[in-house]
Amino acid sequence: MKLINEKITDYIQNNQTFLLMTHQKPDGDAIGSVIALGRGLKQIGKQIDYFMQDPIEQNLSFFDEIKYFNKTENQSYDAVIVVDCSTWTHICKPAKLPEYKAVINIDHHITNEGYGDLNHVENVAAASELIYRLLKQMNIPLDEEMADALYTGISTDTGSFQFSNVTSATHQILAELYQYPYRYADIARRVHHEKSLMQMKMCGAAIENTTLINDATIAWTVLDYKTIHQYGGDINISDDIANIGINIKGVSIGVTLKEVEKDIYRVSLRASSECDFDVSSIAKCHDGGGHNKASGFTFQSNLEALKQEITSKFNEIKDGRNQ
Repeated sequence: MKLINEKITDYIQNNQTFLLMTHQKPDGDAIGSVIALGRGLKQIGKQIDYFMQDPIEQNLSFFDEIKYFNKTENQSYDAVIVVDCSTWTHICKPAKLPEYKAVINIDHHITNEGYGDLNHVENVAAASELIYRLLKQMNIPLDEEMADALYTGISTDTGSFQFSNVTSATHQILAELYQYPYRYADIARRVHHEKSLMQMKMCGAAIENTTLINDATIAWTVLDYKTIHQYGGDINISDDIANIGINIKGVSIGVTLKEVEKDIYRVSLRASSECDFDVSSIAKCHDGGGHNKASGFTFQSNLEALKQEITSKFNEIKDGRNQ
């Protein structure tokens, strides 16, 4: 098993106080990796605080460790540890950060900017894979909640193990997690399937507002502000809505736009497993980030111009491949 940057493990071993953070609007991988790391470091006597965006999505609120979120006790820290976040600007952090000696950056996004004093950036399926390896490297045993948290993280970022980012290493980690008391069917139901009636209706509205463009190779889904609030205003079911487009037969790229404020859109980009277009190349042009197959950014401009940009870049790749 490949080692996590040993400068990171050495620094953690030789210091005491840590503030754990992740990206804004944390998903299952962000929350799972933070919880597993936090509980693990507490086991070896470290003082851990969490700063996380509140409230946590309902489908991820079942972890006992969440009760310790945002109860910071220290005025200064030996390090801020950031997991699953590619840029410093996208971290959910206090308006005024406490004093800290170092930033440790552990991430799996290929767009990561290397903003830490100590960095480990590796293109794996989930940040939770990296945290699992870090814990093993430091000889920290898992408890049941840590195993559940890591499973949740990996399951989230692999689309319940359906995405092309799943590897044999992913399944080797799962094999160990399955040795713990089995809650994984319940976690899968909560994380991937269970929704309120209003959330289900919003998914239906997203399907109604999906059109196919570029010879039906790109699905374009728009949820305007009025529609979102007609169904309760919960826009945090992004994976289900973002994947609607690429679940349509023949579609290579799914683009989902959710109007979070007047003329301000949260854009999710998805590529099918057969598509070799790197959607993060679009996201990076708009101060976003992510992965080859799944990326996102915030957009405030002409939607037709964005549609043209995505279409032309996709066709450049496709035409070059066909030559």
